[in-house]
Amino acid sequence: MSTLSLAEINAQIKQQEEQLAQLKASAEAQRKEEIASVIQVLRAKITEYGISAKELGLGAAKAKQGRRATLAESIVKGTQYKGPNGEIWTSGTRGRKPGWLTAELANGKTLEELAA
Repeated sequence: MSTLSLAEINAQIKQQEEQLAQLKASAEAQRKEEIASVIQVLRAKITEYGISAKELGLGAAKAKQGRRATLAESIVKGTQYKGPNGEIWTSGTRGRKPGWLTAELANGKTLEELAA
């Protein structure tokens, strides 16, 4: 068994790094092709079934362009509840429940009925 010189080891490392870069570039190109294919299928289905942007939940996202709300933010926010006068309260926020919500619950309403 022969030992490799430092130059030979460095040459092998460089060769492996070049191969890795080629594989990453190939994987990215394949990913882009797959995404293009999926988009094409989705567009066809949207047209076929007459689905609107609003039905896909894209209308609200467009209205919030100034403040980019991520999916994680919307999940963390919690459920929103609407009061009798249009008040909105989001569960998971700090502090006590608002008075209108406590009063509505005391009058026999459920959180499910108050969900916005």
